[in-house]
Amino acid sequence: MRQARILSSAFLLFLLWWLLAVWMDNDFIIPYPLDVLKLMGAQLQSAAFYQSTLVTLLRSWGGLLAAFVLAGWCAFLSYRMPAFHDLFYPILLLTRSVPNISYIIVILLWFGSESSAAIVSFLIIFPTIYSSLYSGLQHMDENLKRVVQLYPESRWYLLRRVYLPLLSSSIQASLSNGISLTFKVGVMSEIMGQVPMGIGRQMNLCRLTSDMTGVFAWTGWIILILLLMDALLHFAGGQKV
Repeated sequence: MRQARILSSAFLLFLLWWLLAVWMDNDFIIPYPLDVLKLMGAQLQSAAFYQSTLVTLLRSWGGLLAAFVLAGWCAFLSYRMPAFHDLFYPILLLTRSVPNISYIIVILLWFGSESSAAIVSFLIIFPTIYSSLYSGLQHMDENLKRVVQLYPESRWYLLRRVYLPLLSSSIQASLSNGISLTFKVGVMSEIMGQVPMGIGRQMNLCRLTSDMTGVFAWTGWIILILLLMDALLHFAGGQKV
């Protein structure tokens, strides 16, 4: 039943797109859905499509992985040492308050276009992951905390057997949000940085040539990639999409 409602909503959006395209009858403004689908099919036969997609994914995942590891470590230190939390809070507030566009411009000027996507993705997603993991640690069962204090184990054992299982929902939520955000921000960074390879470059070329069908096609691939990654994450977590 849930899948039927989702498919019905998707069909209505597709129908609305088609009606708008018929009404405008101008590919420069809104291309026809079938034209976009044909182009997406043609892109699957191009090696540049796979190269661009892989490069963008690696940049985004690199920033996400680095943010997850460092945010997890900082969240654990903040949970165990309140003094660290108080000292770290201004840094967290700063990273959370800076506009995304400011990050992109500054990082582009400092590090150049090649590494900007990964660095910007890291800076933007870090506070979100930290807050999610720290909140999960703060809301752990009080009885479990007493058991851990009464029967102390090694840090590795506690991490593997206690903290990670209890934080599984927080980890999945932060990764789900992080994957979507880092990928979209990474593409935006590639466009502004005019990288030589990546989805951002392909979309920038479409912009320069006024190829609105190409812009819609690459946007469609971004949506499909994000849906696929989110479905795989939910599958790995044992939850229904």
